[in-house]
Amino acid sequence: MAMEHKAYAFDWKRFEFDLHSILEQALAANDSAELEKFIDRHRPELKDPYEGKPLPEAWREMLENRDVHEHADFALTLYYDPADHWGVGYAWADLSEQLPPEAADALLGFPAGPPGALFDPGRYGSYFQTPALVRESLAALRRVERPEVQEYRGLLERCAAGQLGVYVTF
Repeated sequence: MAMEHKAYAFDWKRFEFDLHSILEQALAANDSAELEKFIDRHRPELKDPYEGKPLPEAWREMLENRDVHEHADFALTLYYDPADHWGVGYAWADLSEQLPPEAADALLGFPAGPPGALFDPGRYGSYFQTPALVRESLAALRRVERPEVQEYRGLLERCAAGQLGVYVTF
């Protein structure tokens, strides 16, 4: 199955301040209760993670898996715009094999969650980059002259300038 690499500008600092620990605890306990409270509290600011539209009051009816990963997927939209992705798309699989390791790593980041319970709503991987890691990734990709990475490198440049992180998902 072809996997689409999607990358988003992500407000890492705000995420780290108000959701990161809730996410970690929810994943460790496999319990969505605090995530549901978070979603209810912030619902007017959240979006449908698939379409990017405002999250309706009846957001629970949109859930399919009803697990921690899906709840967190909705909660994370407070920190990024799901309609504004700048990944390398379906070229990811080839790029990850053809690029030097440092550049291939720059396409991802690090997973969130405790070992054995990593956040992965799409079941193909989800990764984060802090603002510092964004700058490292940008440096690693500046030497890559592949048209497939041009938009992603542009995202990294904007995020570095705005001191934002990046969220990558498949």
